[in-house]
Amino acid sequence: MFNFTKKHSKVRVDIVDINEQFAGVREKYDAAIKKIQRLEDELNQKTYELNQSNKAQSIMSEGVKKCVISLHTVQNQLQAVATHLDRSNKHIFELIQKNKILKSSGDEWFRRAIKLEFDVLMAKDGLKKIEHERDLALNTIELLQAKLMSTDNENSQSRNQG
Repeated sequence: MFNFTKKHSKVRVDIVDINEQFAGVREKYDAAIKKIQRLEDELNQKTYELNQSNKAQSIMSEGVKKCVISLHTVQNQLQAVATHLDRSNKHIFELIQKNKILKSSGDEWFRRAIKLEFDVLMAKDGLKKIEHERDLALNTIELLQAKLMSTDNENSQSRNQG
């Protein structure tokens, strides 16, 4: 009997050891399961964040594409403006050259007009002198006629008296 109890008690010790080992394994298993769940949660969170980041990157990529298209449009418009500006500058330069020619021509005409105005003023002065001389001549003629008539009257009276 002693052997049986010894064997049986050894089995009990083994069972207790196994239970303790099982409890340790169970704790490790539970800890591993918790760690796996935590890692799965972190992985799910990181996957969600990655998906959100991917969506944001996709949206930004579309935005960049639209901006590039807009920039091409703006670049084309700027090139058109630059071409128009070049044409405008050339036209302005041509107008400046024509204006210089017209100004030069205008200055020449202005000088001619001043000279003609001066000639007109001199002619008017000459006309006034001629009119003055004519008036003097007419006055002289009237005086001479008056003298002549008075001389004729005196001669006629002296003939009549004599």
